[in-house]
Amino acid sequence: MNPGRELEQEITSGLTELRGLLGACSTYSVSRWCFSHHIHSAHSADSADPLLSPAKQIPFLLAVLLSGQEPESPVDFGEDEWERAKSILNRLFSAYMSLYVPSKEELGTLAPEWHRVREVSMLAFLHYFNNGLFASVHQVVERIRIYLAPFDAELSAALGISATQALAICQWISDQLQRSLDDLQATAHGEREERLKLLDKAEKLLLGMNDLGLVLLPKLEAAFPGIAGVFCSRFSVQRGEAPEIRYPTEQSIYEARPLIRISGTEAFCPSINALFTALLLVGERTLLQSPARDKFLRSRDKALENEALAKIRPFLSPRASIWSGVYETPDRQYEHDVVAVDDGLYLLIEAKAAPPIEPFRDPDKAFVRLRDAFRADKGIQKAYEQGNRIVRKLKAGDVVPLYDARGREVGRLSPDQSKLPVGVCVTRDNFGALATNLALLLEKDASDSYPWVVNIIDLANLAEAWSYFGWGPAELRKYLEQRILLHGKALSDDELDYAGYFMRHGSFDSVINARADLLQLNPKYSDLFDDLYRHLHLGGPTVTLEQTEPVLMDLKRSLVSDQPVFVDGEGRTFPRRKIGRNEPCPCGSGKKYKRCCGANR
Repeated sequence: MNPGRELEQEITSGLTELRGLLGACSTYSVSRWCFSHHIHSAHSADSADPLLSPAKQIPFLLAVLLSGQEPESPVDFGEDEWERAKSILNRLFSAYMSLYVPSKEELGTLAPEWHRVREVSMLAFLHYFNNGLFASVHQVVERIRIYLAPFDAELSAALGISATQALAICQWISDQLQRSLDDLQATAHGEREERLKLLDKAEKLLLGMNDLGLVLLPKLEAAFPGIAGVFCSRFSVQRGEAPEIRYPTEQSIYEARPLIRISGTEAFCPSINALFTALLLVGERTLLQSPARDKFLRSRDKALENEALAKIRPFLSPRASIWSGVYETPDRQYEHDVVAVDDGLYLLIEAKAAPPIEPFRDPDKAFVRLRDAFRADKGIQKAYEQGNRIVRKLKAGDVVPLYDARGREVGRLSPDQSKLPVGVCVTRDNFGALATNLALLLEKDASDSYPWVVNIIDLANLAEAWSYFGWGPAELRKYLEQRILLHGKALSDDELDYAGYFMRHGSFDSVINARADLLQLNPKYSDLFDDLYRHLHLGGPTVTLEQTEPVLMDLKRSLVSDQPVFVDGEGRTFPRRKIGRNEPCPCGSGKKYKRCCGANR
């Protein structure tokens, strides 16, 4: 069967089943279940989410819900319905894999370029459509203030409300919902401690659960007279108002309108993060379609340069020399956004604010589009070439003078074999595997080193971790020196998986020395940064860094035997033993076995 036709049939079948499931349920009960999912995921380090891509699957679920009408006699959306919905969602979002898998007839007959095209297209496609903005509320708020607030006048003219005003409303809603959650937690705590008042406490707990996620619109209007109505018109939606959604890859109306109106006086907010992200999405989309487009793009580029400068400082010592907006010649040739010199390091940093392009569904067309965008002036290839000019000069023993915009020499880089020169590309958005595995698309001479490509949100998370653990330029040098050797050797679409591995094990030695052609990093490694965020911002437990020896798993043999097969760097299996569910997972992620490799056993 034609892969495209097979995909269409799978999606049509899954959507029909999902619409049938949601069509009988109340809007309130579906929204409340999604709210509970978000709260549990945000506050629980032990959350084992069976959804493949919750950041996109839940908005898709709600888009399907909102495209239908409220039933006359709605039923409650409960645990059984939630389990069915998750199963359907995973089938729908997995269906696209058929576009990239050869048929039985094609196996063994396809050229290496066929596989390369599909590897690049598949990774980019799945990342683009299956992942949302991986940022905390604090980081989204910071981005709104940096990128949108300077354009308050333009946004107010276009939307009837400025970014600063809309942000104040989002924060008010967030505070209201957080107070409800705090009250519920206090009530639940009291119930456990005061068993003699169980009945009274249980009743209050139940009432609190019913109120969680609800936004009272009259209170919102009273707090923000005049603009609350404009805000709701831009960022809320009622069931039956949404267009029919046909594909998981379509943008969900919920992503731009995350307040779901339940009645004339109540709305439901399934996710606080989605509320702030919607403001960012709508604001940027509005500016890109406005007469202020060019001004916004210039501002966006400059803002990212400033962010990159601010976020790199926590990695460096007080002795570091840092320049921004400098050139290699007095007549302003070969600009560099940030240049930093510290103990053992030259960092040549280029900021690229252009977002990833949307890949086509057709793998061959998608590859050409992705490759061309990668090589464009605002792409990662260009950032590499800019930084690599200085890397080559320093390795050749040349002195590199640096000039400001007026042609004045402000510094110079002198060759020093004790210092590692590294090109760094800081992107504003997450490019997934195209950034973490540069062997896919980057063109370079064999004698040249790979750069380090990191998005600004991951860089901020890394900077926070570096400061928390008391690390500095020595650890950064070791990380970069080994990290740039992993392209084409280790695979993950998340830079924080690489960083988590390095922090848990102290180096990448086992990856570099392993005889395997390719190692897939356990996605649980990035959980270290989730745990750190919970501690620093949500009152979670302290995070300790107990470095362990990593253990490798043979994926093929594990799939065949239906249980983890752990091996050494030579590929030899370890003697099999039963692993206790509460023991540390042998993979070295720092999690208990039952929360990691044994989660589905």
